[in-house]
Amino acid sequence: MAHLIPTAKQPRQGTLYSRGEIQAISKYKAEYKEQTTRALRANVLRNKILVDLFNYWDVQNMLPSDEVESMERVKVSLKS
Repeated sequence: MAHLIPTAKQPRQGTLYSRGEIQAISKYKAEYKEQTTRALRANVLRNKILVDLFNYWDVQNMLPSDEVESMERVKVSLKS
């Protein structure tokens, strides 16, 4: 019966990021937490975490291909 017990962790309900996205940004978790000021954390976020997240989306073809669609998504995000 031990073979029926799941061994993989299940993602939390209502998560904002997929497993792949979490894997792409989790390598900077310790470095982010080590930063002592808000400005240093923002620097790690902008220059490392968001870059890797954007690159992950680019590899997975999750980014809009044309400029018009990009602008529509931005407008929707800003209205929320």
